Amino acid sequence: MKVRKLNLTIVVLVALILALAGWLVSVQMQVRTMQKTVLTVHNLFEYKSEEHNLTLHIPLKEYLRYKQKQRPSWLNYHQYHPYFFFAEYAGMARDPGDDAIVGEVVSYLDDLAAGRELNGKQRVELALAFVQSMTYSDDNVTTSSDEYPRYPVETLFEKEGDCEDTSILLAAVLTDMGYDVALLLFEELDHIGLGINYPLEYGNSWLLDGKRYWYLDTSGTRSAGWAPEPYNETSAYIYPVGG
Repeated sequence: MKVRKLNLTIVVLVALILALAGWLVSVQMQVRTMQKTVLTVHNLFEYKSEEHNLTLHIPLKEYLRYKQKQRPSWLNYHQYHPYFFFAEYAGMARDPGDDAIVGEVVSYLDDLAAGRELNGKQRVELALAFVQSMTYSDDNVTTSSDEYPRYPVETLFEKEGDCEDTSILLAAVLTDMGYDVALLLFEELDHIGLGINYPLEYGNSWLLDGKRYWYLDTSGTRSAGWAPEPYNETSAYIYPVGG
């Protein structure tokens, strides 16, 4: 009787080991599949009454890698002035890890601009129109944090974000296109925007060391150069993305 019980125990243990081994093999196969998965993301946007479809190919592992990255948030560090974190926000726009994906965006916009013989200002408007097509979403709705700045690849993948997310994304795109841009912090209004040092001539602008940065409404619908109320009448801290 004891021998039978022992044999039964051994059989059960072997069965459990085989089941666990099978599960581990299945998990490894799923991980390998995920690492090779490239997702196609379609971004529809309109410029000059013409609809465009900017199609991106984003490796799933790159998106997940960025989701795991630590990120700055002034709400978590009340002992520091928010301007302290501008360097980190600018660093997110300049992060070299997603250059290839941002480069896909820039290549599409450059080809579109060249085909339509757009000038410098119109190229800015085109890039702005693309970023304005992202859905606005609050961090406390889409994440478990009150403040969750996204890297460009995250915003491109999710096709949504709030003011700092779209500002970081457009900063990355315009910097790659050769423009001088700066993040704008409206501290009293808890808002981050983007400015561009380019002669737009009309709108709202802020000065830093003799350079005039015109507002780009990344999370709204305003034309290049124009800021919505009350930002148009508010002072701002300026941090050039180029350093």
